Amino acid sequence: MKDIEAGTPGYELHASPKPGSVAATGNEEPLPHPSIWLLLAVSMPRMAIQMAWSAQWAALGPYLSTMLPNSAVQLTQFIGPIVGVIVGPSIGVFSDRTTSRLGRRRPYLIVAGILSVICWIAMGYTSEIGEALGDHGDGTTGEMDRTWTSVFTIIFYAWMDITVNVVQTPAMLLVADFAGDRQTTGAALDQAWSTLGSIVVAVYIDAFGAAYKTMHWFMGTLSVIMLVCVLVACIFAHETPLDPNKVEKTSSWVQVKSAFYSVYLGVKTLPGVLVVYGIGFFFVQYGYTAYNGNKGQFFGLEVYGGSAANADSCDPCSDAQNAYNDGVSLAGGTADLLYNIVGYVYSWCIPFLVSKFGLKWVLTLSTVPQMFLLAMAWVDNKATCSLSPLRA
Repeated sequence: MKDIEAGTPGYELHASPKPGSVAATGNEEPLPHPSIWLLLAVSMPRMAIQMAWSAQWAALGPYLSTMLPNSAVQLTQFIGPIVGVIVGPSIGVFSDRTTSRLGRRRPYLIVAGILSVICWIAMGYTSEIGEALGDHGDGTTGEMDRTWTSVFTIIFYAWMDITVNVVQTPAMLLVADFAGDRQTTGAALDQAWSTLGSIVVAVYIDAFGAAYKTMHWFMGTLSVIMLVCVLVACIFAHETPLDPNKVEKTSSWVQVKSAFYSVYLGVKTLPGVLVVYGIGFFFVQYGYTAYNGNKGQFFGLEVYGGSAANADSCDPCSDAQNAYNDGVSLAGGTADLLYNIVGYVYSWCIPFLVSKFGLKWVLTLSTVPQMFLLAMAWVDNKATCSLSPLRA
């Protein structure tokens, strides 16, 4: 990893590798040099995609907790990673071989984007659908039955996981396709849109409270932003259609199997240093996901001591239900907003820190703040943050 360490000749803070800086055969065409405005346009779907994932963590997880036991909520949240592992590589393969006149990426963005919008609009009415099919109750023990609401919420949750994953892979590939010799800039703008998506969700929750209290408006916001982002990207991304004669004639199954085998072979042949890095990265991601996937329920149930049962539709709400809603609002609103602002500012500091201290030290020390999440296991009171064992 010496080539990306501080002080190494040729290391540049902000630039992508320049044409000619890497050994070439002499037959390569010069890479395009796109404008910032074009990269901003083609990377715009990342905002809607990140809003969708933030919505799952900040809104839909706590929403499911108002109807299901925590164990069932955790099982439902497994859908996302499982779908991502299967759909991501598969769509990548199909996209690379698509010969549509619209190009390789745009057909997937358009179809999956529209299906995501349909899903979100329907998800906004899960409570009404459930009540029409016989759900009833106000949260009082023995008087609540929200079976149909929970069933349709899980169905739309899975639908959303599939369609957003279908959008995500071509969206990332589209940026790489158009970035040319500005891959670093493209990746930075891609991340900027992603951060903005998280900020929009956090601002909404901070302003209007727990998102499930205004599901129609929240899902409507997601839908409008998805449509706008996909439309802008598809208008400005003028793809060159792939020549069908250059595509090898193989079955879809063979293509997908080849993609997964390539992933397996890549992992199997990793150098030892990257194996260690991969293990460390796995645990970092595990901690990140464990917190973000449960923060709403943690603040609402443990820190605020609230009750999730029917907290999304209570009128009037009990003190316990109000406490749960307040905790969810804090986790998905103010806390998330501060997190994203700090993360955005820190991202601008990374080039300087890497040049000053080296990549390995920056990477290692960056994991220290996440270790402090361990302290939250003993926090169960919003007023005193007293240190006591986490309640079961």
